[in-house]
Amino acid sequence: MKTIIIYFMVALASLIMNCYGQSKTDNFKNYFDLISSQHNGNILVSQNGKTIAQLSSGYSNIPKKQTCNINSSFNLASISKVITSTAVLQLRDKGKFKLDDPLTNYLKEFPFKDVTIRHLLTHTSGLPDLELFEELVKHFPDTIITNRNIIPELQKWKHGLYFKPGDEFRYCNTEYNLLALLIEKTSGLKFNTYLEKNIFRKAGMHHTYLSIYPDFDSKDKLAVIPHGKEHPGYDSTYTAADSIPRYKYLNYNNKGTVGQGGVMSTTTDLLLFDRAFFNGKLLKMTSLQEALTPLTLNNGSTYYQDRMDTLDGEGKMTYGLGWEIFEQPDYGKSVGHGGYKIGLATFYWHNIAKDQVLIGFDNTASSEFGRFLTSSIAILNDKSPLAIRTSKSLVTLYGTALVNRGIDYAASVLNSNKSKETYYLSEWEMNELGYNLYYMSKFKGHEELALETFKLATLLFQDSFNTYDSYAQLLMESGKNEEAVMMYSKSIIMNPDNEQGKQKLAQLLNEK
Repeated sequence: MKTIIIYFMVALASLIMNCYGQSKTDNFKNYFDLISSQHNGNILVSQNGKTIAQLSSGYSNIPKKQTCNINSSFNLASISKVITSTAVLQLRDKGKFKLDDPLTNYLKEFPFKDVTIRHLLTHTSGLPDLELFEELVKHFPDTIITNRNIIPELQKWKHGLYFKPGDEFRYCNTEYNLLALLIEKTSGLKFNTYLEKNIFRKAGMHHTYLSIYPDFDSKDKLAVIPHGKEHPGYDSTYTAADSIPRYKYLNYNNKGTVGQGGVMSTTTDLLLFDRAFFNGKLLKMTSLQEALTPLTLNNGSTYYQDRMDTLDGEGKMTYGLGWEIFEQPDYGKSVGHGGYKIGLATFYWHNIAKDQVLIGFDNTASSEFGRFLTSSIAILNDKSPLAIRTSKSLVTLYGTALVNRGIDYAASVLNSNKSKETYYLSEWEMNELGYNLYYMSKFKGHEELALETFKLATLLFQDSFNTYDSYAQLLMESGKNEEAVMMYSKSIIMNPDNEQGKQKLAQLLNEK
């Protein structure tokens, strides 16, 4: 392992030293060569409409060892919202509706009269997200939700809107399902037919289509398969995410909706969309600028969040009409969108002033995906890439030992390796391991191993209230109420704002 680390350090240092002496193409080739063994998917970078570099690495189907190539088709996930938004603005420009019209003007059965089309585009409606379908799936576990379920379930929804429309930003996929219904209602075309005729064909996107249940296109069988780990923390084997029982609600029950996702495409086709959009082939230039204007809430303030979707580094993000808007000190204003499904991460970024484009797909949703993309933007702008991390997860090492060899052996493995640079220790991964062992595992004694994991976490991360809170939760689940009271009390002392912990503590004390 030390030899591998030294290789990456030397190679990265060489790349940084050569950044100013080589062409961007050469720099990208060197960088992509370094990360190809860690990345599973495709990356494309371009400037002024010309592709500078592409990476295609890893497998489209990991168990079958089928390799990715530059023409591999991926589900765009939430990048699809950019395309849905473009369709909405096209119809607005044709006079089919106004953005500030109530949705009930066009979808009469929609139960919330104060929600406008603009609220849907900007995630400011207050509507529920995927929790909308939990009751339906509870009663009919094999149900596959489609857009025709949206309005009937909203009519049954007993909790109302989360806030007055326009008061807050709350990301919500349901809004884009409704926009797809709006497009069908006002255009007289099926959603997939509208996209094919008015966006894909106009942009020359011949390898792009909408995947629709139950008539999934035969091309779906050739598309890249998202992969996940059934038991992260003690099993590193990747398998098709759709086959993992713990993800059934997200990957199976919710696979039939469109508008929020479902567009299948390639990196080269998405670049064609970018060219068509920013060259004014799909929208009027005034509508294009409107789509990329930051959201203003009811109180007159511009919405911002401190972190950016997918990317590392300094910057903040806001939202337009279906577009994420990035403001980065080193690069200025960029727009695009990220996407995520279990086992899949996608990202699209367009720097407006420099006409730079970055498109990335990863069908394992790797933890390094964002760093690879951030480094690609840096190289595109003659800056040094981020350090390539080669250390391995100490939690996975511990979890594997715990399940296979027991508590004492696992503790010894962890203690003998925690000071080594070859491993990193993550509180979040420790938390995930504990919950996975308790709730998602079925082998004999898995509950005891989960409790041991959280007990150890309180020793490793003594300054984190969350470790005590999580340990308390499993103690309570296990009927060890006296111990749970002590741990909840500890977590609340450390974080007086832990309202959920206070509620659980009060419940435990009332039961005494």
